[in-house]
Amino acid sequence: MSKFFKISFNKDIFFLGLGNIIRLILVISYSRLMTLFLSFEELANYYIVFSIYTFFSFIIIGSVGNYINRKTIEWYEENNLKSALKQIFIKFLFPLSIFSFLPVFVYSFYVYDSIKTSIIICALVFTLILFKTFNETVYPIFNIIRKNIKYVYFLLTFNLLNLLFSVLFVYFFGYNFEFWMLGLICSNLIVALLAWKSLFINSKSQNTLKLNIKELYNFSSNILIGHILIWFLTDGFRFFAKNKFDTNSLGILLLGLMVSTQIFSLIEHFLNQIIYPRYLKKISTNNFNERSVAFNKYFNKVLPIVFLSAIFMSLSSAEILSILIDKSKINNTIIFVFQVAIWIEFFRILINSLKNITTSEFQTQKLILPYFIGCLIFILGIILYDFNVKSLSALLLLSYFLISIICIKMFNKIIKIKLDILNIIKLFGYLIPIFILLFLFDKIIITILCSFYFMLIIYNFLNKDYLNEII
Repeated sequence: MSKFFKISFNKDIFFLGLGNIIRLILVISYSRLMTLFLSFEELANYYIVFSIYTFFSFIIIGSVGNYINRKTIEWYEENNLKSALKQIFIKFLFPLSIFSFLPVFVYSFYVYDSIKTSIIICALVFTLILFKTFNETVYPIFNIIRKNIKYVYFLLTFNLLNLLFSVLFVYFFGYNFEFWMLGLICSNLIVALLAWKSLFINSKSQNTLKLNIKELYNFSSNILIGHILIWFLTDGFRFFAKNKFDTNSLGILLLGLMVSTQIFSLIEHFLNQIIYPRYLKKISTNNFNERSVAFNKYFNKVLPIVFLSAIFMSLSSAEILSILIDKSKINNTIIFVFQVAIWIEFFRILINSLKNITTSEFQTQKLILPYFIGCLIFILGIILYDFNVKSLSALLLLSYFLISIICIKMFNKIIKIKLDILNIIKLFGYLIPIFILLFLFDKIIITILCSFYFMLIIYNFLNKDYLNEII
């Protein structure tokens, strides 16, 4: 145990960790101010419009994004990254943004029965698809190519501008969701342009690439089908909930789910910043055994941290909500939804981690069946049972759990999944003291102090073997 607590300094983990702590502070500020300025009805409208955006970004762009991540290091080393990204933006991103207008307008007009509102929503979705996707494609490349100082700079710049613009727009123009979302759009555009300029500062030396459309299609098409199914569980259910619940109940449901998503997205992004670039480098080989070893080392770093984070937050859910959102929005229902959402997010990240097996081995067609079964269970549940806010969130959890079980069973046939149980037990042993404290004391100060101890344990766990590039 004394060896474990011997702290050795690691520049990458420390710098990325510090950047994410500052980012967490900005996200907490963003979340609190958002829940302060916007009513439950405006919050519900915000999340519905954002769900329309994710339909296009997650399903279509996200499918292509997996291909980009898989090929980025190859393109960068061959000096044709700019050419590849330009072709993807011109051939996929911009046409998709234009295409989104008609279906978004039809849906918006059907729901709101207003041409003006429909045009506003179309404009928001169009600019979100264009600028947010542009930004989230470009600046993470700095992390993949191991330029972490620039990566953290753009990450924090975006979060700071997002907070400032959103607050300024609602303060001067009105406390409506569209003005809050306008801040998100503007911050993405500014950071995207700055990141692109910095990434290709010596663009004259870039080579021209002929994009392999057939390979991209074969790789992404199966992911696209899988993403359509999983989108129904991550975002699509909101449209059912909008017709089922009143605006107040809908706002409670979506806020409870989204707060958990925000937290776990931070955790997932941080882990990917530390581990994913090395993992991508390790699987850029024709040797199956090396790719198999790389996945299992990646998996045995991510899973224990996410699992123990879920336990930590389950034991301190009320205190975390008190920190993250305005007290006027907290009640017993939202605490329950948040607790369920914590484990939804655990299984979501587990599924995403397992998905790396299919992308590593170019067997993305294996994604379709588990996603289909999870989605089918959810739809059958909706049809057969009269849901309230609490039971609907529980049904979502059940669907994610089933997808996880099926993914493990199926993907284990592609790459043998070797879970280091002893590693998880050891980590759990180090964290038992704070878990007991969180169980016994419902105090924000206890939660904050325990979180520092938790971060120290996770830092040492990540740093173990890092310098030898075992992960």
